[in-house]
Amino acid sequence: MNRLVALLVWSSTLVVPLFFAAVAEAVRGDAPHLPVNGVLFWVTLATSAACIALSRMVPGRVAAVPAGREATAFIRLVSGWALCEGAALFPLVAWIVTDDPRLLGVCAVDLLALVLLFPSEARWESMTPGERIPARR
Repeated sequence: MNRLVALLVWSSTLVVPLFFAAVAEAVRGDAPHLPVNGVLFWVTLATSAACIALSRMVPGRVAAVPAGREATAFIRLVSGWALCEGAALFPLVAWIVTDDPRLLGVCAVDLLALVLLFPSEARWESMTPGERIPARR
């Protein structure tokens, strides 16, 4: 694993919710809209806040893996990205079924949280364990 691979994976986690939003826009007019806008909005907001917080707390706590320092950094970064991507997709699904435009704002915040986890050289190094882990044979 190297930082270039991490950059490609990060890019895909950012692009998928955007493509999903385009699909959601195309199909939401045909979907029956549920009258739970208020409740689902607050559940979505709470879920997004929890996922964003976890995306900052969990990666540094992932144990080093025997595959090496770069593999550990990659796994740690992906765990944060996955939390943000899931957080970004949930409001889009809720938007399809409720047609509540506030959910697009929640999605935008989730995507911003993902953008801020860009795998820069400094972030890559911060996720790399300090000691060398022997590889399994």
